[in-house]
Amino acid sequence: MTNDAIDTSRLDPAQLRAGLVDYIRRRRTFRTPQVERAFLAVPRHLFLEGVDLATAYAPQVVITKRAPDGSAISSASHPNLVATQLEDLDVHPGHRVLEIGAATGINAALIAEVAGDAGRIVTIEIDEDLTAGARAALARAGYRNVEAICGDGAAGHPAGAPYDRIIVTAEAWDIPSPWWEQLAPGGRIVVPLRLHGSGLTRSIAFDLNPSGRMVSSHARVCGFVPMRGSAAHGDHIIQLSPDVVLKLDARDPHDDDLLTQALAYPAHEHWTGLRVRDDEPVEHLDLWLATNASRFGRLAVTNAARDSGLINPARRWAGACLYHGGTIAYIAVRPCSEDVDELGVITHGPDSVKLAASLADLLHQWDNDRPSQPIITAHPAGTPDEKLAPGMLINRPTTRVTISW
Repeated sequence: MTNDAIDTSRLDPAQLRAGLVDYIRRRRTFRTPQVERAFLAVPRHLFLEGVDLATAYAPQVVITKRAPDGSAISSASHPNLVATQLEDLDVHPGHRVLEIGAATGINAALIAEVAGDAGRIVTIEIDEDLTAGARAALARAGYRNVEAICGDGAAGHPAGAPYDRIIVTAEAWDIPSPWWEQLAPGGRIVVPLRLHGSGLTRSIAFDLNPSGRMVSSHARVCGFVPMRGSAAHGDHIIQLSPDVVLKLDARDPHDDDLLTQALAYPAHEHWTGLRVRDDEPVEHLDLWLATNASRFGRLAVTNAARDSGLINPARRWAGACLYHGGTIAYIAVRPCSEDVDELGVITHGPDSVKLAASLADLLHQWDNDRPSQPIITAHPAGTPDEKLAPGMLINRPTTRVTISW
């Protein structure tokens, strides 16, 4: 059994819960005893009917509903990510909490454990069948201070407002006005916010300050199913090969026809001499590139494409790349030792040498400072430019977001 494994030879729920807590503890995710106790208390298996005990307590995502095309539209998130978000939410006893995305109800139960009997939790789910399932599971597990309602999460739930905390468990393109309006002064919202059209997303803990803006205290790498309903947003995807997809922001200049020919060109490699260790906080390199370079994108690559040698972007930054005309340049790594990699740039296309040099220059700029955390500030739509916090500006229908380092 490896250090990452949980012993499931004895399928006792309490023991499996303890094993899962040990797994999360080893990752140093728990920062408060309250959240750790919540994970020891919530009987996950009661919220995952039809799922075997070992899977219910395994450190993995459990898909609970799929769209007709097979894509996941609801799941029980990875327990370590759930713990991360719950710690960032900073729930106190007696808090009123709004959750957008009830899914199985597990997250609402964890929040209820931390908020205590005096707390009040409202959790919203867009599908009636999921809402009914979460409501039944919460009742079965004995959580009476959680109200599960069916509705469009973008509208929030004004009847229970104001909320001390709001948590969103689906990827959001914007921070809808009702969330701003229903968050209590000085309150906190934790939201997986898409910061770039390529799908680059961070789970951000925003605090609402007296000036009416929200300022981040944490930004975490994450992955969530996208919101549906009125807050849904589409992707712009270019199929470079049967096994390679380029995701980009539709608002950036691009030529789909030229880009589809990029992989027909041989790979051009450029190794930078820059080294990163496994334990270094460099997870926001892709976000830094998106804020400092034009025409940023992300490559989604199958194992078949990697195994064939066609393309092999660094997994650590989810296929981060730049493109220009019909050329793409992506970050690659090669091992220097057991826990150290060298950063490289691999390009395909007619302007490979030029784009490789551009991306390599950016990587050297990043290496000079290696910023560990972005400062992300959300302003209500209509905020004049002169009142915005400094940084790269992202305009969304109800929010103006700035990112600085």
